[in-house]
Amino acid sequence: MYRVPDDIVERISSRVESMEDEIVSFLRDIVRIPTENPPGRYYRECAEAIGNKMREFGYEVRYFDVPAERLGELAPHGEGLPRVSVIGRLEGRNKKPVLHFTGHYDVVPAGGNWTVHPFEGAVKDGKIFGRGSSDQKSGIAAQIFAIEALRREGIPLLGTVESGATPDEETGGQAGVGYLVEKGIISKENTDFCVITECLDYDKVCIGHRGTLWFEVKTKGRKSHGSMPALGINAIEKMVAVMNAFDTRIKPKIRQVKTKYPVMPPQARQSSLTATVINAGTKVNTVPDECTAQFDWRLVPEQSVSSSYEELVSCLEHIRKVDPEFNYELRKIMEVDPTLVPTDTEVVRAFLEAGEAVLGRRPEFSLSPGSDDQKYVVKNAGLDQCIVYGPGPLALAHQTDEYVEIKDLVASTKVMAVATVALLGVDMQ
Repeated sequence: MYRVPDDIVERISSRVESMEDEIVSFLRDIVRIPTENPPGRYYRECAEAIGNKMREFGYEVRYFDVPAERLGELAPHGEGLPRVSVIGRLEGRNKKPVLHFTGHYDVVPAGGNWTVHPFEGAVKDGKIFGRGSSDQKSGIAAQIFAIEALRREGIPLLGTVESGATPDEETGGQAGVGYLVEKGIISKENTDFCVITECLDYDKVCIGHRGTLWFEVKTKGRKSHGSMPALGINAIEKMVAVMNAFDTRIKPKIRQVKTKYPVMPPQARQSSLTATVINAGTKVNTVPDECTAQFDWRLVPEQSVSSSYEELVSCLEHIRKVDPEFNYELRKIMEVDPTLVPTDTEVVRAFLEAGEAVLGRRPEFSLSPGSDDQKYVVKNAGLDQCIVYGPGPLALAHQTDEYVEIKDLVASTKVMAVATVALLGVDMQ
């Protein structure tokens, strides 16, 4: 790994600061494209806006579309809309090593009660507001302008940079980074280092994430008139039994499992099981014969999906044993085991040292409370030289009035640029 001299750090910092207005303008441009997922509209417009900026900066740009026949499989909530990723490649003197930056351009639905327009990219009080300003279009802007700062400053790289923007991270990422890994576009053979520019705080280096088990329980009953409930079986009441059983049989156990790893925020350092969606009934005077609920179970690194799922099935079967009228169906929605990478790899050291050089203090390690695209790179591509680092504040992900501070956006752009030099080296010829 190349040790970046102080004078190069200073040159990079000055250059990035001179580009602040451009970085802000580009981020505002892509925040204004409402890539809400689901269902995933305006994906191509956003991918092309990002691709056009990279082409302007000298990248060779390629687009990767999920085939139409696989949209139902990889993007089941996408209403058949296109799923497109864009990757820019900027070769140094050598084709290797390759540093691949990637960020997702899809955003969760804006929702209501904003004090600013969620897709205007408003700037006030040193902040850029809008859905995706933090999570995580800010990371895409930072990764592109970090390399542009090196180019404008005349710091030629020995190795190669790739910069990608992908869809669907907010619904699992199968049609985004998952598809690129499946096709070998991001792979151990093609990629030496990977940095996912997710919003995990500009002064943290994220080395993994908690696991996820999303599942659906459907309780079944028998319809009857609301005036004669004894003639029916109320599926809502059966779901109440499920939730009570989770409260008494599962949650006390998982509250005792506290991780030794630095999951952020600290309140997420234990497992959590949360009901997030519930649907039942068709009419106020009809006893419902079906009730469907969806649950979000987050797992700390000391847990696994397989053992957690066994616990879930055991709990539901216990209800069936004590209640002969209890009938249910269980369906997994998504399962991801916890992901953790070593803390002594080159990519980790590069970002720790770059952070110290730019920020004046060594970044702390963190683990994400939710899963992200790191799972595909680490587990499916087999690449442990993979971290998450980005400018957005984690606490504002999915929040109303989401924003990123401009000073954090600029600082993280500097860190990415300095770390890139450390990993790829400078062409002194």
